[in-house]
Amino acid sequence: MRGRTFAILVAVGALLDQIGKHWAEQNVRPRMVVPVLEGFFELRYSLNTGAFFSFGSGFPPGFRRIFFVVAPLLALGLIILVFRQTRLEQKRLGWGLCLLAAGAVGNLVDRIRSGAVIDFLHLHYREVFHWATFNVADIWIAAGLVLLVLDMLWPQGEAAPTSAPQPRAAQEP
Repeated sequence: MRGRTFAILVAVGALLDQIGKHWAEQNVRPRMVVPVLEGFFELRYSLNTGAFFSFGSGFPPGFRRIFFVVAPLLALGLIILVFRQTRLEQKRLGWGLCLLAAGAVGNLVDRIRSGAVIDFLHLHYREVFHWATFNVADIWIAAGLVLLVLDMLWPQGEAAPTSAPQPRAAQEP
């Protein structure tokens, strides 16, 4: 994946996130909760002033707004820096970075616009277990992290060994 493709995919991913959030504002917000799969999945409109699992929502409002704009911008800079160093054969890493960037941009747009992120997807098991409410950008970020972990465990595009390992010589007793 080259730089132009990366930029287009990030823009499309962020746009899909914004379309989902706009749709949620128009269709879910008035009803607050819309059951989709009874007892398992629902659309639940919420504004998250923090990050994942509401991290930082207790920060003072002025600091929170600055922090949640500056931190993603720094992360995007790092993502772009790492992406520029990837090789074409490192497809998993390239896609992971692309998804992370799309998610960061999608949520950053909300933070700049209103100081909070629109979340509307909610997984749960009846009233026994509730997962955090999230959005499309969060899906991109989670998928990107999975790809980065997979790439760390099984890197792609590494140089092949120069020679096959030699069997050990038999030791004499």
